[in-house]
Amino acid sequence: MFLYKHFVPGSDTTELADIIRNLNHILTTKRGYGYFLESFGLTDAAFRTTEEMVLVLSRELRENIRLYEPRVELIDIDEEYSDGERPRLVVKLQLREAKTKLRLVVNLTDKSFDILPVPTKEKG
Repeated sequence: MFLYKHFVPGSDTTELADIIRNLNHILTTKRGYGYFLESFGLTDAAFRTTEEMVLVLSRELRENIRLYEPRVELIDIDEEYSDGERPRLVVKLQLREAKTKLRLVVNLTDKSFDILPVPTKEKG
């Protein structure tokens, strides 16, 4: 998505903003829908059991991040459970160059997500 920062005037051109924008494109694209890369995006897992959703989306997240966002290293994927709801996937990422950490939370109920930088702890 480096073309975005070159051709959109006034765009946020930081590396972190570009990575978050690219992850947004990956996560909001349905796998196999109108894109020439068969493995790009995530499948529609709405009609699967919770266990199947966790397995499929975890595998696809790993694959997509490895293939389509090489500036980020996937550290771990965890599940968070809350009362009576589907779990959320918490993906821990780290920028390869800057060592900045990101937290990607995928809500399996509506497949919404948040990508947030993890604040660094100050020494003191």
